[in-house]
Amino acid sequence: MFYNYHKVVNGGEEMNVFCTAAGLIVEDNNVLLVKVTYGANKGRWMLPGGFVDEGETFQEAAIREVKEESGLTAEVKSLIGVRDGIRAIHNGSEHGIYLVFEMEVTSGTVSIDGYEVDEARFIPVEEALRDPLVIHLTKEMIIAHRSNNKGLRQLHKTVQANNSWTKYEVLA
Repeated sequence: MFYNYHKVVNGGEEMNVFCTAAGLIVEDNNVLLVKVTYGANKGRWMLPGGFVDEGETFQEAAIREVKEESGLTAEVKSLIGVRDGIRAIHNGSEHGIYLVFEMEVTSGTVSIDGYEVDEARFIPVEEALRDPLVIHLTKEMIIAHRSNNKGLRQLHKTVQANNSWTKYEVLA
């Protein structure tokens, strides 16, 4: 799915809101990147990721998107970065929230779907940082990771909440 908007109404004003998640996987100083086939980043390298589906947490979306776009099964280790932005569109504005998780591969080999992604591979970090075809936001996330930003860690224990949640995940 390429677009997953939720309309938010506040005092009669509508704003489109979309949530996306991505996985940053670094192994032996090589970073997993995908080359996308659509949109503003068509033909450019970026982290595997995409829209959060209804009923999904950001973490679940990152895991699913990494699997769909690279063929790799991975688990979330930490939240490494956030992009929060609002931009004007033809019928108002849209608010995009993008969470990037440091992830670790648990199984699989790199393979692509040939639809959303036409290439996926591990690229040396230094090469990725120099490559003009790697989007700037991806480069910033790589730099954050490289500078020992360990991010917020995924908790693997139950955290008591006073509200009833269908799903409840905490990074602290």
